[in-house]
Amino acid sequence: MKHFFYLAAVFLLVFCPYTQAAEFKPYPGTMQPTDFILKDMKGERHQLSQYKNQVVLVNFWATWCPPCIEELPSLQRLQNLFKDKPFKILTIDVGEPTELIQPFLEQVGATDLTVLLDTDGKSHKDWNIYVFPTNFLLDRSGKIRYAAVGALNWDEPAIINIIEPLLK
Repeated sequence: MKHFFYLAAVFLLVFCPYTQAAEFKPYPGTMQPTDFILKDMKGERHQLSQYKNQVVLVNFWATWCPPCIEELPSLQRLQNLFKDKPFKILTIDVGEPTELIQPFLEQVGATDLTVLLDTDGKSHKDWNIYVFPTNFLLDRSGKIRYAAVGALNWDEPAIINIIEPLLK
């Protein structure tokens, strides 16, 4: 059954054109996310639970994903917008080397994002990620409040209006 989901995700990414953005919806599942410890591209360790008291946007993506390419620059703009607030964006790439990721980020204009490396795919499995990009917005207590499967324009007023109340 697990292989079916992987094949379905690949089929959707390859044969379905990217035509509309995802919808940022209240999260219906278990609100407590699985904690992770991952290294960033500089080798520094990041644990999700260390970001308590901050609103955290967790973004799962890959360099080969066309919707991710669309989305990353707006994530950079969102991070810049909230740079003086208790807000953090953690992007998680699965299985790709830093040597590939860094030039890609430079090309799309998203070099200031924190990119965590899920080299063995464990966090992707733990969070049940089958489609890229997938995003989760956690409140200051660390609970998942919103989620989106697919690309969003992160600096749109509607999304900012969702994030701002969580920062208070």
